[in-house]
Amino acid sequence: MRKGGTPLLADKKKKVIVHDASAKAADTVTEQSKNKVQSLLDDQPSHTDQAPPTPMPTLLQDEKAINPDPEPVEAPDPEEYKEVHQELPKAEPRPEKVSAVRSSVLPGFGSPGFKLFQLIAGGILLAFGLFFEFSDTDAEGASFMSIAFLVVAFLILAYEVIMDGIGKLFRLKLLDSDVLMTIACIGGVFVGQFPAATAAMFLYVLAGFISSLNASHSDALFGALDDFDVDSVYVYRDGGFQSVHPDKVWPGETILVRQNELVPIDGVVAGGSGLLDTVLLTGDEAPKYVFAGDKVYSGMVVTSDELQIVTTCPYVGSTAQKVADFMYDDSAEESRESEFDRKFSLAFGIVVIVLGLALGIVPSILTGDWHEWMRIAFTFMILAGSAELLLHGPLCFENGLGTAFYNGVLVRGDGPLEKLANAAKVVFNKTGTLTKGDPDIIDMIPAEGYRSNQLLEMAAKAEYLSDHRIAACIRKAYGKPIDQATLVNFSEVPGLGVSVYVDGHRLVAGNARCMLAEGIDVRESHQAGNKLHVAVDQNYMGCIVTSDTPRRDSLETIEGLHDLGFEGVTMLTGGARGPSKLLAEELGIDEFGSELAPEDKLAALQTFSQRLGDKGRLTFVGDGVKDGQLLSFADSGVALGGFRSADVYDTCDVVIVPEAPSRVVSLIDTARRTFNLARANTIVTIALKAIVMILTVIGFASLWSAAAVTLVSAILTGIGCKRIRAGWEKADHDTEKEVRRAEKSAEKAAKESAKA
Repeated sequence: MRKGGTPLLADKKKKVIVHDASAKAADTVTEQSKNKVQSLLDDQPSHTDQAPPTPMPTLLQDEKAINPDPEPVEAPDPEEYKEVHQELPKAEPRPEKVSAVRSSVLPGFGSPGFKLFQLIAGGILLAFGLFFEFSDTDAEGASFMSIAFLVVAFLILAYEVIMDGIGKLFRLKLLDSDVLMTIACIGGVFVGQFPAATAAMFLYVLAGFISSLNASHSDALFGALDDFDVDSVYVYRDGGFQSVHPDKVWPGETILVRQNELVPIDGVVAGGSGLLDTVLLTGDEAPKYVFAGDKVYSGMVVTSDELQIVTTCPYVGSTAQKVADFMYDDSAEESRESEFDRKFSLAFGIVVIVLGLALGIVPSILTGDWHEWMRIAFTFMILAGSAELLLHGPLCFENGLGTAFYNGVLVRGDGPLEKLANAAKVVFNKTGTLTKGDPDIIDMIPAEGYRSNQLLEMAAKAEYLSDHRIAACIRKAYGKPIDQATLVNFSEVPGLGVSVYVDGHRLVAGNARCMLAEGIDVRESHQAGNKLHVAVDQNYMGCIVTSDTPRRDSLETIEGLHDLGFEGVTMLTGGARGPSKLLAEELGIDEFGSELAPEDKLAALQTFSQRLGDKGRLTFVGDGVKDGQLLSFADSGVALGGFRSADVYDTCDVVIVPEAPSRVVSLIDTARRTFNLARANTIVTIALKAIVMILTVIGFASLWSAAAVTLVSAILTGIGCKRIRAGWEKADHDTEKEVRRAEKSAEKAAKESAKA
C-alpha cells in the first residue's frame, strides 16, 4: 500500500485570509451564540428563554450553517517544505484488487460481449443439433445434421474455454475449472457423449456470462476509485497557470480547478466560491458550498465557478489517494468464509478427481465398459472445478464492500466486513460521534471576587495550547489574541485537564477530578452540561458550562441497533456524569461510562472483550481524533468522519466518511446480509455437487448436469448481490424517514411550546 502524505511543517506557516463574504456568513451563523456569551460576560441575566423567530436564510447562509469553518486554516510555505523534504513522495502502483481475484477463476477470458455472441450462435446451433439428434426423421440424415450442428456449436462455445484451459494447464493449474472442463468435454466426445458435452459447454459459458455481469456490477460500485486518479492539474508558477502532473505540486502552491473538474489535492480555497459535489467521497448528494478560506478535499467535484486552491499536502497524501490506498490495500485481512472456500475447494477438487478416476478406471478394467464408467469420471471432473467456490462467495463480499463504498463507507477488505457481521456488542465514544463535537458555552459561574470576563480570559489562556474540543470552544468565545510567549510549562493530562504558567501565575483548568487532585475546592452547580473549572495559584475562579448537541440521526442509530438485536449498546465519555446520563436517556442507550480517561476507556473495552469471549465481536465507533488506541483494540474499529484526521486511514479498518452514525446500522445490516448470502451460496453449491455426484453414479446425471451446478450457483450469486445492494438502500431510506419524522415532531413541539 502506498503510504500517506508527509507531515506538514510545524512552524513558519502562512495563513490563508478569509474574505469578507465568508466572514459575514460565519457571523450570521454564530450570532445567537455570540450574543449569549456577551450577555454572560456582562454579567447580565439572559432574557432569551424564547428564541426569536429565525429569518429565512439565504442559500449562502444556509450552506455556511451546514459547513461552518470557524478557525483560519493554515497552509505550508512551499519553499520551507522543499528545504525540509527535498523531494515529493511518489505514487506507487496499486494492485488490481477486484479484477485480479475474478480473472483467475472466471470461466474463459473473453469479454461479456464475446460471451454473448457465443451463447446466441452456439445456443441456436446446439438447439438444432439436439433437435436432429432426438428427431424421428431419417436416421442417417438426422445423425449427419446433428453431428454437423453440434460440432460447429461445440467449436464456437468451447474455443475460448479450451484455449484458456490449455494455457493454464501449461502453468500447472490442474484444478482450474477451465482445465477440468476442457478435459471433461473433450473426453466426453470420445466416449460418445457429444450432445451432453456440447450442452455442458453451453451451460458453462452461460454461467461465465452471468458471472461476468455480476462482477461488472461489483466493479461499477468501485467506479469512483478510478475517477480519483488525475493526470494533470493547473498550478500557478512564473506568473501563470501551468499544466503539470499532480504529484509534482508542492504543498503551499496554488492550483486552479475548473467547473466539473475533480479537486486533485486537499487544500484551502484562496479565490472564488461555489458548490462542490461530494458524492464520490461521502455518498451524499447534497452539495457543499465553500468560500475563500474553507477547506476542500480531493475527490470533490467543482460544479459551479472555478476555484483557486492553496494545497496543504502532497498529491499522494490527499484524501482521495488515501481512500484509494485504503480500498486497494493488498494486505487486508481475508475473511474466514473466503479462506474456507479457498481451502475447501482445493481439498474437494482433489478428492472428487481421485474418486472420479477410481470410478472410471477400475470398473472399466473389470467390466470392459469404458464408455459408461468414463462418463462418470468426466462428470466428476467437471464437479471438481473450483469456479463456483472461488468466485461466487468472494463476489458477495465484493458487492458488500462496493455497496458500502458507494454510500461513503470504507471497509478494508473481507475480514473486517465479516467481523462486523459477527458483531455482538457496539460501543460508542460520545463526543464527535453521537454528538456533533462542537460544544457551545451555555453558562459561566464565576466565584466570589471574579467576573465572567476574567474567568473566560484565564480559561482561554489555560486552554490555548490544547487541541481538545472544549478548548477550541473557549478560545472561540474569548476571541482575542493571546501571546504564546507568555505561556510556559504547559502540560495536559487526558481526561482531567491542563495547567500552564502565565506571567508567573499557575493556571489550572479541568474537571472536578482535576481540581480534587490539585487540592482545590470547587463550587457545586446543578447546571446541566460539562463543567470546566478554572483556578489560578490554587484559588478557585469558577466554572464554564458547555453543552454539545446530539447528531440528527443519533437517536435513530441506537434504535436501529436495537432493531438488529443488539443489547447493551454502550457510550463512553470523558464528560461529566450529569449531561452524559441525560444524553443516554434521550437516545435510549443501555449503559454508559462518564468521566473516563483514555486508559479507563481502554480498560472498559478490554472488559467487554473478555465478557464476549467467542460469542461475538466487539465494535467500537469513534471519530478517530483521540481514540486511535481504542479503534485499534476493538475487533472492528469504525471511525466516523474521514476528514477530521488523516490517521484514521492507517489505524482503522472501517471509515465512515460522512459524519452520520446511522450508517453504522446500515453497514452492520449489509455485513450480515453479505456474510449470510456468501455462506448460503457455499452450502447450496456443495449440496448440489454432492447430489449430482450421487445421481451420476446411479445413472441419472451426465456432463450437462454437472455444468448446470455452475449455472445455478451463478444465478443465485446474482440474486444475492442484488439483495445486498437493495438492503442498504432500504435501511438507509428507513433511517432517513425516521430522522425526518423526529425532526418534524421536534419542530411541532417547539412551535406549541412557543405558543404556550
